[in-house]
Amino acid sequence: IFQKLSVIIEQRELLIQNNVHVALVRLLSANDVLVLHCSLHALNGLAQSASPRSLIGELNCVEYLLRIIQDYDTVSKKLAAQLLRLLCGDQGCSEKVRDYDGIPVLLSQLHSENVNLLWQVVWCIVQLCEDSISSTEIRQLGGIPLLLYILVQTDSKLGRVSGIFALSIYLITTQVICLYSSERKLLNDNNENDNEAVATCCAALTELVLNDTNAQQIAQANGIYSLVLCINAFRTLRFLFSMERNRCLFKRLFPVNLFECFINVGHYNKDLSAYIPLVDLINNLPKSKIDEIRENVQETNQNRNPSKYIGDYSVFELLGTGAFGSVYKVKKTTSGQSFLALKEVNIQNAAFGKNSLEIESSLGDITNELQIMKEELKHPNIVRYYKTFLQGDKLYIVMDLIEGAPLSEHVNSLKEKQERFSEKRIWDIFLQMVLALRYLHKEKNIVHRDLTPGNVMLGEHDKITITDFGLAKQKRNDCSKMTSVVGTILYSCPEIVQHKPYGEKADIWAFGCILYQLCTLQPPFYSSNMLSLVTKIVEADYKPILRGDYSQRLVDTVNSLIIVKPEDRPDILQVSAKVVDLILIQTDNLRSNQAGLEKKLNRERKRTQK
Repeated sequence: IFQKLSVIIEQRELLIQNNVHVALVRLLSANDVLVLHCSLHALNGLAQSASPRSLIGELNCVEYLLRIIQDYDTVSKKLAAQLLRLLCGDQGCSEKVRDYDGIPVLLSQLHSENVNLLWQVVWCIVQLCEDSISSTEIRQLGGIPLLLYILVQTDSKLGRVSGIFALSIYLITTQVICLYSSERKLLNDNNENDNEAVATCCAALTELVLNDTNAQQIAQANGIYSLVLCINAFRTLRFLFSMERNRCLFKRLFPVNLFECFINVGHYNKDLSAYIPLVDLINNLPKSKIDEIRENVQETNQNRNPSKYIGDYSVFELLGTGAFGSVYKVKKTTSGQSFLALKEVNIQNAAFGKNSLEIESSLGDITNELQIMKEELKHPNIVRYYKTFLQGDKLYIVMDLIEGAPLSEHVNSLKEKQERFSEKRIWDIFLQMVLALRYLHKEKNIVHRDLTPGNVMLGEHDKITITDFGLAKQKRNDCSKMTSVVGTILYSCPEIVQHKPYGEKADIWAFGCILYQLCTLQPPFYSSNMLSLVTKIVEADYKPILRGDYSQRLVDTVNSLIIVKPEDRPDILQVSAKVVDLILIQTDNLRSNQAGLEKKLNRERKRTQK
């Protein structure tokens, strides 16, 4: 009776006034399946209205619903997931899902073959993704590969593996717009349709992409290839394009007119109607252009065969190019499943010398330095080197493939989002770099000499990894100063640009410049004129960080690193001494996190044993 009454909008308030919702929530623990189903139907009816939905969410029903989703029959799971989807629109309810370890429960249901259950569960995940903590947990528990798998499998089942080439106007139908609109309109439950599952997966991935680390993992998990094959994915693809690292890929993917239309949508535009011109354009492409895009799409497939072989390594992707050469994503041909980074250096570059004798001498020095780093550098915030070898006129360096993106890309991304780094995040990056530089300077006597935002990778949990030690130099006992001009001039200290001897404090200056850029999203010294740039560096002429943006302590720390005279500039131990309290707080937090993870592991172990 309550189930039928709850369908009538006018009756819902009366039912709530008589505390019917309280009784129905109690019945969620009923052993009788018919009673359970009727209770869930009635609660779903009540939850269609905002006020009753809020009151139901205040009751202790989330734990019951998660238990049903995990352990009961398919019909019960669908009804419980539907109610949870309705309740998750409220932030308090989303937090309860996280507190009751609901994210792993929901992710475990992504293996279901029931499309209606999948739709309800993924929609819960879409709403959970709006919270940064939940978004991170979804990534950590493997949610991204699962969503991409559903996307490809469901779209394949629909016969749309080449859906981008026959894109339907379905993308902008009312139902899909409702699915992800700012008004959060509730859809009817007639969703026994694969289209909704695909569209909802795209919505979940779109929310996840707003976090740069998530976006990077989506790209690394073959996500661009999977999304290009999908009918509803243009918005998610456009969000991925907003990450600078992915842009060259899209430029190769689409013809000029389509690429131009793709750009015109704008960064992080959630309005689906903005994508209508893109849909119309691709539906009217001639067959020759469609075939061209199809070939380009295959090039983005990270599961394809290697493009070439270098020594004992299979090459899968060009990660980037620089002044000295290129970096490839590779795997060892003979053994191992882990990807590595292979840096290719052209030894004919003038920097190695003017004749064969000078080149041979430079190669010997570089090989010796890299050998030292391979044997000695073992720190969580410093890249690991494994091997160097010569092939033709190229020097190859094998190292860890760092998951994440350079600080420079995060800076550019925040600029485009018109956001900035939080002070907490800056201090976290700062402290890790202090630990890494103390290890390099004081334990290993190594000066990096080319510390820039492009050489500091930011990964999961904002873990930093300092890379590209191609210009690094080990300090000799008899020569504590070096004189060669190396590195990127924007971050070079006055003694380097003036061709004076320099030491480890050159890295401190560069460290200060990086910290300044995290605060302002601009390098402290910039000019299109080289002479003007050098003058600014020598005089430490930079715009001060705006008052009020960050604490005075952070501003003073930045200023203390960008000091003209090296004798007045602190070394890394002096820098560390000024932030001892922060280092101790970070140590306490690490201990607390470890204790929390151990508790979570014990809960998971007990749950598995049951």
